[in-house]
Amino acid sequence: MRDTLAVRLSEELAGALEREARQSGVSKGEIVRQAIAAHLLKDASSSVMSKYFGVMRGPVDLSTNRAYRRAWAKKRA
Repeated sequence: MRDTLAVRLSEELAGALEREARQSGVSKGEIVRQAIAAHLLKDASSSVMSKYFGVMRGPVDLSTNRAYRRAWAKKRA
């Protein structure tokens, strides 16, 4: 079953949609369908965790800099 939906867009959003359609060569309707599908059909487990992504504060390279891990290991010992 196919439905038609009319949506009012702000000038800013309409302009962004127009630019994306022009640059990508994909129709505005297809871009909107993809955006809706991405929003509504996303995996439920990822949406639960997404509110926690990026919550920690600390150095930007916390996960890659070994010096932090060495310091942490010394504190635990």
